[in-house]
Amino acid sequence: MDKEYLYNLQSNSKKRHLIVGLLILIIVSVFALFSDHGLIPRLNLELEKNELIKKIENENSLNDSLNNLKHTLLNDTFEIERIAREKYGFIKEGEEIYFIDE
Repeated sequence: MDKEYLYNLQSNSKKRHLIVGLLILIIVSVFALFSDHGLIPRLNLELEKNELIKKIENENSLNDSLNNLKHTLLNDTFEIERIAREKYGFIKEGEEIYFIDE
């Protein structure tokens, strides 16, 4: 019985060490995934960062196109004339306008 008893003690000791090791691994894994500095919050922050970068790029593109339009409207007399004719119905002196009923 002595040998069997010692074998059971060693077996139980190994099982306890395995259980304790697994518990520690689970706790560390949960902390690494879900803490404030863990993997999941970091992934969420990366997604948010990418969305903000795309918004910034879109806003920069819009800003560039508006600056080009501003420059065109300030300097291009043909564009100013086109807008005056289309939007405001201006005509040149001596021009005749024909209205077409649809």
